[in-house]
Amino acid sequence: MRAGYALVLTLLTGCQADAGTLEQALDDSLARQDYRLIVRAGRGEVAPGIPAEAQADAKARCGVRYLDGLGDVIRPEQKEEHAKLSAYAAEYNQRMLAHCPGGAPLEK
Repeated sequence: MRAGYALVLTLLTGCQADAGTLEQALDDSLARQDYRLIVRAGRGEVAPGIPAEAQADAKARCGVRYLDGLGDVIRPEQKEEHAKLSAYAAEYNQRMLAHCPGGAPLEK
């Protein structure tokens, strides 16, 4: 959980999330056997990085969680931070999908 807060703080202060931060977050989640995908808060709970036709299956297999600051309402001054969070969530989800129980990774 601390890694998630540290990541959000890093992203919101304008620093780019590096590969090490993503790797650490994945490692921490896997160590806890937490395979949940990051979804965008709001209608539809879209999981960035997962093809539209695979959303329902991926979310059912892996479960979902939210990332502070990643919602479907974006103020003009939040566009850059939201884009960074979306890119992070997409990469995280694509990589986490391979570890979800209940089947092989979904095809893109």
